[in-house]
Parts: sequence; C-alpha cells; structure tokens
Amino acid sequence: MKYVFFLILLILLSIEAKRSFLRNLKEPETTGEGENPPDGGENPPGPPPGGDGDNPPGPPPSGGGDNSYNYTDYKANVTDEDIGSDELTATESDQSVVYITKSNITFKDPNLIKVSGESSNIENSEFYGVNAAVLVQGGEATITGGTITTKAKGGNALCVTNKGKVKISGTKLVSTAESSGRGLHATYGGQIEATNVDISSIGVSCANLATDRGEGVVTCTGCQLSTAGAGSPLIYSTGQITVNNTKGTATGAQTVVVEGKNTASVYDKSELYCYGKGNRDDIDHCGVMIYQSMSGDAEDGTGVFNCEDSSLEILKDSSLYTTAPMFFITNTKAVINLKDCRIKYGSNIFLDIKGTTAWGNEGSNGGEVTLNLDNQEIEGDIKLDGISSLSIVMKNSKITGTINGSKKATSLKISLDSTSKITLTGNSYYTSLTNEVASGENIVKGDYTFTEYGSEQVDPVSKGSFLGLSMLLILFVLF
Repeated sequence: MKYVFFLILLILLSIEAKRSFLRNLKEPETTGEGENPPDGGENPPGPPPGGDGDNPPGPPPSGGGDNSYNYTDYKANVTDEDIGSDELTATESDQSVVYITKSNITFKDPNLIKVSGESSNIENSEFYGVNAAVLVQGGEATITGGTITTKAKGGNALCVTNKGKVKISGTKLVSTAESSGRGLHATYGGQIEATNVDISSIGVSCANLATDRGEGVVTCTGCQLSTAGAGSPLIYSTGQITVNNTKGTATGAQTVVVEGKNTASVYDKSELYCYGKGNRDDIDHCGVMIYQSMSGDAEDGTGVFNCEDSSLEILKDSSLYTTAPMFFITNTKAVINLKDCRIKYGSNIFLDIKGTTAWGNEGSNGGEVTLNLDNQEIEGDIKLDGISSLSIVMKNSKITGTINGSKKATSLKISLDSTSKITLTGNSYYTSLTNEVASGENIVKGDYTFTEYGSEQVDPVSKGSFLGLSMLLILFVLF
C-alpha cells in the first residue's frame, strides 16, 4: 500500500511541476520603464483630444528635430529692443507685438496686447510661435512684471522656440483668444523659467503651460493657473514641464496631459484641480492623461508623470465627478510616480488603462504602465483591458480597491515591501506577486479572492495544490 501512495505522490508532483513551468513560461514581462525621481532632485528625463485640441493627422516634422520655419522679414511691432511700460500692440495676421532674436533683452513692466489678426496657419502658431504676442526665436530675454494679453486666434502670449531662453517673473498673462492662445509655450528646445506668474485662458486648445514640436522645457514656480476651454488642460506636455508650489483649475479639461515620450511633474505643495472633461467625445474624460496621438507632435516612447507632496482633484461640481477616472492611459508606455500626494475624485476608478477607437491601431493600442507608489495611499479600482499591462511597485504605501477585476490584463505584476498593504474591495487578479511579508497578512482579502492567472490558486501564500501534496506526504509517512 505504501508503494501505491508513493507512486501517486510522484505522479502528482510531476504534474504540479509541469503546471508551474507552464505558468512561468506564459507570464509576459512588464514593459513599463522609469524610476522614481530622487528626493529633492532633478526630474527624470523625460501631451490632443483630452489634451490641447485636435491635431490634424498629417505628419509634418516629427517630434524633435530642428525648427525649419523661415522667419525672414517676420512682422512685429518691435524687434530686438528693450521694452518698458508703454502700451504696444499688434493687429495684423501673423504679426507679433515683440520679436526677439538677440540676447540680453529686458522687459520692465510691459503692457503688450495682441489685439487682433488671426493666424493664417494654426500649425505655424503651435509649432513655430508665429502670431504670438511675444516671440523669442533663438534669443534670450528677461521679463519682469507687467501684462501680456492675446485676443487673436492662434496668438500665444509668450512663445520661446529655436533654443531661445526666457526668465519671466511677476507677470500677468491673459488669453481671451477663441482658440490656440496658450500662455507659456515652448517648442524646438525653447526654455521658459517662470516665477510668480498669473496665467488665464478661456478658449479652446489654450493650455496655460504647453510645449509642442521639437519639445521644450517650461518650469513654473509659485504660479497661478486657470483655463476654461475644451482641450485646455493646465499642463500639456510634449517636452518637459514642471510646476512647483503652483495652484490651478481647469474647468473645461484635465489637469495634465502628457503625449509621447515626454514628462510632466507636479511638486512642492502644488494644487491642481479640474472638471475632468476630455476633448474626444466621451473617451478621454479624466484627471490626468498619458497617450500617443500619432499626429507627429511627440516621438514614441515612455510618457512620465511625477507627483510629489502635492494635490490632484476632480472637483465635485463637475458633471463627470462620479464617472471620470483619475488617470487614463492609452496607446503608449507610461510611468506614474506618486509620493505623498493627496488625490481626490468621485468615480472610484483610480487608473484606467485601455485601447480606444481614437488613437493607434485597434488591438495593439493599449497601455503598458509602471505605477510606482512611495508613501502613497490609493483608494479606487485599477482597470485594464485585454491589450494592456501594469506593474505596481509599492513602498510604504496602501491600495484599497479592486485590481484587474475583469482578469483581462496581459500582465499584472505587483511588488510590496514589508510596510505596504493591499485591501481588496472586489475579486482581483495578478500574474506575478512579490511580497516581503512571507505570511501575506498585508494583503487583506476579506470576502474576496486574490487569484494568480492560469491556476486555481486563490491565496498567494497558502496554495491548495501545495496543501494537497503535503497531505499525501503525511499519509505516506504514516502508512
């Protein structure tokens, strides 16, 4: 009889070993990239529908590269001169109030108004700064105080392009343009450093802080932001945009949109609020969106969103408060780094990763996301479709919600340190689990299951097949 038990035990052990091998063979690798930003350090190196307007599908220059616009005989009221407090205006199409190509230009309490004169080509405005109230093209300038106003379609308040550099402080930027009148706008390597700047816009595709073709860098400290138009998030990044100790509200769009392999960072007690409205039917309603539009505005790669010691909120008086997810990722790779952030919304959907009919090739346009949580509490569900994947790395963090409740994700990897905790609010599924707590007591299942793909295992620690084999082994010893 003992030998019969021994033979059965060997057969079952062989079957279980084969199952384990097949599970490991089938488990796909997570493709998200990136690291958490170092404490107090620089941002990691590295946004249109839900973002800054609908871009045409045509492919003129791809993201990156050189500014190819011919600025010869460019029209402006003043060119390469220091600016004082006298009122200066521009009224013609494709004309700026001030045009800068040289270095060491200063603006002291300027009063500049782009009164009228629509852009003859919106792409030229968005890519090259044509028709901006102030256009800095390869030059350098310092702007202190005063007001810059734009009322014309396609008239950005300040555009810096061709590796130009501007420092601006204590200035008020007002855009009443119907559309494409952004506040601080950088393209083709332009850099803007803003301090205590107040920016407001009311039109469509009028983000307060924006970058476009050729990427650009915008840093904003102690600023006040406000947008009201559709497709006008506070931040629209196809470059690197960082806000520190900055407050803003977008009543017609999201707080932040990142497109392609670019970055948006929210640091140092910043507070960003929105109504969560998208710009592509009902597809892209959310608080923060990372995607690839395929328009050519941004190169493919990994979009990065960083938030540390700051607040993100979808406001209760929004009609989308109970339906819009906090984060929406589609048609791209993405990394989300959250540390000590206060996040409020009403949909109970923290993260939605999926392909849509709007961008990319259906069937291969999901999201590949890495979510890094450091001293972070999350309440809400994490949802994925069948062409998307997620890797969650938790350090001293808590998640309360349902994770991959549909069991559709191509890969769902979770790593918890000994100070992290997951509390389930629904049946959840994963493909790989690494837990520093051997007992698994930091995963509170309650009445729900936490199941590994491709098996009947419900508990990540005490596995039914293992218990069954153990019982057979005991019987073998006894008899």
